[in-house]
Amino acid sequence: MALFENYRRGAGRRSRMAATFLLLALVAWSAYAFMMYGNSRLDRLLGLDNPLFGKALVTTGGTLTEWITLSFLIALAIFTLGLAGLRKFLNKPRVADLLIETEAELKRVKWAPRKEAKRATAVVLYFVFWFAMVMLVYDLTFSMGIGMLQGQTWRQAGWGRLASMVLRLDPPKADDAQGKQ
Repeated sequence: MALFENYRRGAGRRSRMAATFLLLALVAWSAYAFMMYGNSRLDRLLGLDNPLFGKALVTTGGTLTEWITLSFLIALAIFTLGLAGLRKFLNKPRVADLLIETEAELKRVKWAPRKEAKRATAVVLYFVFWFAMVMLVYDLTFSMGIGMLQGQTWRQAGWGRLASMVLRLDPPKADDAQGKQ
């Protein structure tokens, strides 16, 4: 990543490379999102009757050039300016020193043994599972209570809805009966 590395060259290479790739992905996604959504939604957002951002700028090339629109050119400018801004940002002494120090600190960390990490992960997953079950019970109970207060039947709210879906207590619809014939 010598392209993005001027300040203290070679120091903190892994963390600087990771930061570069993450921020580069963000810049690329921003440009792509503008290009895709700018073609159709920006015209409607601005209330333009004739499409401006989604209209092809080059009409002589047929399908090879129909993708060249104003939103594509703006997206290309966003990507180019994003690359320049990314280079400037990552070479600020404060940011570069932070990334270099982060990598140095991670090298000094004493990581837990694999067996202990597996055991801790299992404990966390166990408690997350039971917490999710408790939340499910609360959710079904409260949604059943609120549904009953709103005048829904037992089969339409909370525990009743769950039971009717699992046990298939709902009568078959007319569309289903016709589809099976």
